[in-house]
Amino acid sequence: MVRNLEATGVGLVPDHAVVVDAPDARAVEALAAARRGAYEAVRALLAATRAEGDWMLRHEVVTALAESGAVWPGAAPDDPDALVVEAFRRIEEAWEVRTAAWAEDVGEERFRAFHALLDDALPVIEAAVAASPGDPVPWSAVLPHCIGAQAPRDVFEDCLGQALACAPHHLPTHVHAVQYLAAKWHGSHEEMFGYAAGVAADAPEGSPLRALEVVALAELGPEERKRGVLGPDRIDAIIATAQAYSVSRPPEDHAARLIRNHLVWALNGRERWAESLDVYRSIGRYATAHPWVYMGEPLAAFREVREWARAGLAAAVPRNGTVPAPGVPLPESARAEAAHEIAYVPGVPQRVSQELLLCGATVRLAPAGRWTLMEPAPSQEPPGKRGRRATVLRLDGLAAVAETAFDSVGLTTLVARCEGRGARVLSVVAKGRTAVRHRWAGAGSTPSQETARGHAELLVAAAGQGDAREIARLLRDPGDPSELLIRTLTALGLPPLPAGYGERAEVLADARGATVHRARSLWQGMKDFMSDETDPNPPLQLDGR
Repeated sequence: MVRNLEATGVGLVPDHAVVVDAPDARAVEALAAARRGAYEAVRALLAATRAEGDWMLRHEVVTALAESGAVWPGAAPDDPDALVVEAFRRIEEAWEVRTAAWAEDVGEERFRAFHALLDDALPVIEAAVAASPGDPVPWSAVLPHCIGAQAPRDVFEDCLGQALACAPHHLPTHVHAVQYLAAKWHGSHEEMFGYAAGVAADAPEGSPLRALEVVALAELGPEERKRGVLGPDRIDAIIATAQAYSVSRPPEDHAARLIRNHLVWALNGRERWAESLDVYRSIGRYATAHPWVYMGEPLAAFREVREWARAGLAAAVPRNGTVPAPGVPLPESARAEAAHEIAYVPGVPQRVSQELLLCGATVRLAPAGRWTLMEPAPSQEPPGKRGRRATVLRLDGLAAVAETAFDSVGLTTLVARCEGRGARVLSVVAKGRTAVRHRWAGAGSTPSQETARGHAELLVAAAGQGDAREIARLLRDPGDPSELLIRTLTALGLPPLPAGYGERAEVLADARGATVHRARSLWQGMKDFMSDETDPNPPLQLDGR
């Protein structure tokens, strides 16, 4: 497994690039402006979606606004856009209280609060439906309300019929229907899969609804999957249909995101690792909240299960075999140039190098006042070889190196990262985990005020100086990412980035006093760590300075 693990990652976007429920490109700037309190653009966009009947875009924009807690001022009481956003926000609030856990794992107090919030939401939902006749999107608040409020079957079917009369092939409507008909809610396996199969048969050519049954697979509980309530042949047939749909769509296709995320869920359940990783390659950066929310926080679950698939494939390859090459076209985001990184580690290089002994990473260190600057040094590794511990520990970035090496000593580290397409990232790694990861990527990447404030406070604490209010303002600035990273580092009192950062690799090679810390075997690392020597790097590793 160790030998093959690295090869399983070919064509997969890095963990840090994955996002959940990213909006359509047409909505990015309008949503970014709304998060800053400017609603003109998003008002115009929502009005256009109603006029043009672009229901999927409308559903995505409304969902994003509701999740951000947006409540724009000055809206008329019967404004159809303001009402539907508020209806979605109320439903989102109720389900956050209940969580996605199974009923037996939800406490009595949560259930009481959940039902009270559903009762409060009902008048707003009804007003949203009345304000926009012919619009299927408000019904995507009605149907989850039916599920949570345990609406009788005739009420649900009436609501579903009215939603479908607005738009018979609206994907969210059918997904909610599948959930209502699941055995864990108000139906049975037979009803749920029968409904999904009927919708798929009637769906237009090229519609994601052709693969709706793969969404239904995620509604089976762990015990039901173990009992094999469908049988392996039926599951494999459903997977085959979803695979045919996936390969018919380009990499990172917006319309295919939900189907592809459910498809890898199903393939992993069948331990079909190589096929699963090909679908992950087609997904690229774009995870969806479902089905991963059933495992906890969606982004963390997506990444974790992708690692399981990689490990499963690596372990399954015969001793003298090779990892299969990607069988699908790769997305552009998987071809992006390697990131350039500089880490700021408190302390002198000798101490930093000592803590790196058991890590398995090769890095370059350079003194910079009270900080040590650290960068990857792949040129100092033997050609074609990489430490096996570095592969197993997934040391594919300086944040991961800091999480592994500085866990026990409390060396809070800041990592500046230059990514493809002009994006810049600033992270804080403390106590073995990444506590902050802020990414500047222009319009559409602006965090909420609360998130920016929290990140700013942690950045100031890590740097030991700086004004948190000024840092928060820089984090929310939608301007040039490169300039904002530099201004933020300056405001934190950190040393400037070395010349050439973002343009070439290993920019510390010419820095005065730079040394290379080479990866060691575990045994050698332990010996060096226990040694009385103050500098674990012999003088011959100086970079000529």
